[in-house]
Amino acid sequence: MKELKRTWIHLVLLLAAAAVAYVLAQPKDAADKPLAPGELELWKARPEDVSRIAFDDDKRRVVLERKSDPFGAYYLGKVEPLEAKAEPDPANPHKTVVEAATFPSATTAKELAKTLATLRARRSFGAIGDDRMKEFGFDKPDGTLRVTVAGKEHALLIGTSTAGSTTRYARDLETKVVYVIDGAPISDMKGGAARLAERTQHEWKWSEPDSITIAAGGKSKRVVRSGTEGRRFWADANAADQNDETSGNWLTKAERLRPVTFLESMPADAKRLVRVEYRTGSDERGFLEVHHRSDKESPFIIVTEQLRLPATVAKQSASQLVDDLASVLPGAELPVIPKDELAAEGPAPSASALPSASAVPSASAVPSASAPSASASAGGAPSAPKKKGAVKGPAKEK
Repeated sequence: MKELKRTWIHLVLLLAAAAVAYVLAQPKDAADKPLAPGELELWKARPEDVSRIAFDDDKRRVVLERKSDPFGAYYLGKVEPLEAKAEPDPANPHKTVVEAATFPSATTAKELAKTLATLRARRSFGAIGDDRMKEFGFDKPDGTLRVTVAGKEHALLIGTSTAGSTTRYARDLETKVVYVIDGAPISDMKGGAARLAERTQHEWKWSEPDSITIAAGGKSKRVVRSGTEGRRFWADANAADQNDETSGNWLTKAERLRPVTFLESMPADAKRLVRVEYRTGSDERGFLEVHHRSDKESPFIIVTEQLRLPATVAKQSASQLVDDLASVLPGAELPVIPKDELAAEGPAPSASALPSASAVPSASAVPSASAPSASASAGGAPSAPKKKGAVKGPAKEK
């Protein structure tokens, strides 16, 4: 019986080791997976080699340019209307109106770059002549996708969708060869700012920072993550065993702020209300700044290390945050905000609600504002970190 038991134990351990080896042997990137029968690669490179992605049709040109700053790589997106802006048509209220826009894109653009760095086709039809253009929808193309990889531009004319599938016909403009490719990148690029613009304050998860510094009006407070597993809370660094519910609730509201409209640069009359700095151990992870300007419709602006560009936020959500700031930092010298620039009381809008493409205005550059540390008094704009990993604000593009 003991021998049988040992045999079963060894068998279980062997199977577990084989399972682990199988998982570790699997490609970590889709580009490393073996080609399926009939599949072929149009080109192969690394995601970081994708320097530019562009799509244009008869209505718009959408461009993503790879940039980098002390916080890492991201893409600066632009939407350029290609047709004259028409007045609203009462007979066709749902007609798409393309608005010019400039916006940052990190999360979505990086995933897009992964897909396009090594573009795979489900099948190839070989080179076709102009007499077969209509067969694949190239007589009235959906647009042109241009991807610059490792310095070389690849251009694909996009035709119709394949029957009963999300794939698209694409014709290489250089070789005239027709392929069937994934249609998702086309949908993303056609969606413009509404589909591509960054929507999250930070790349990391909210559970990762273990200490946060809140600074405003000449006062600052450092809170630390405390409690036991399953009952975590934020506590004043000077009383780490006591739940600081006021600060915890305020930080939750701050984290729910979402960008609505990206701006070219911080408005000249904007004043910083508060700066929040996040840290994990000795590593500075990121920051959030809330600014105020004189504007009855969109008086509040945020900027973070992930957003890079200043962005307006929902008036009601920001108003609640500003109202509670005095209770988080008693004695802070906070500016008096006119009542008509504060939202009326009521439930804050859903943090998951996203604006349409028309919500993002035209802009032409990434701001190079400066940001004092969290212990400084409110006012001013963010600056780049002084050392690797430090968080002091967005830097100039490279």
